[in-house]
Amino acid sequence: MDKNVDPRLEPSVEPRGTFLTVMAVLFVVLAISDFTKALQYANNPAVGGLVILGHKFEGVGKNLVLGPIVGIVLLTYVYGIWKMRRWVLPLSIFYAFYVPANMVLFWSLHQLAPPTVGFIVFYLFVSLTGSVGTALYLAYHRERLH
Repeated sequence: MDKNVDPRLEPSVEPRGTFLTVMAVLFVVLAISDFTKALQYANNPAVGGLVILGHKFEGVGKNLVLGPIVGIVLLTYVYGIWKMRRWVLPLSIFYAFYVPANMVLFWSLHQLAPPTVGFIVFYLFVSLTGSVGTALYLAYHRERLH
């Protein structure tokens, strides 16, 4: 390596960093979950089923169609994060707004037994870190995107 070259201009071997790598892996797990929504619903309709904008889709057929569509969107998001593509930033911003809206709509549209405070705090931490945190990280580091 030339001593006169600015190290900040050198391409990093791991441009994603640890946070985005972990988030990409978690999004793959979430995509797998979406791909299997029909099986989850068939196994236990009370807890299985895809939720989009607060609406829980019931029926194996609906989950069989919509689950893979959402899974493909998530895998597209993962690819953009993994390859650090510039087009992933608008997708991350959309997802950052979608996740909290989906949670609020779901909790307001369905009469469910209230979960424990610990579960709520943990769920909000994980879901908001994954959605809003990833978008903020990508926006802050947008110069790494290509």
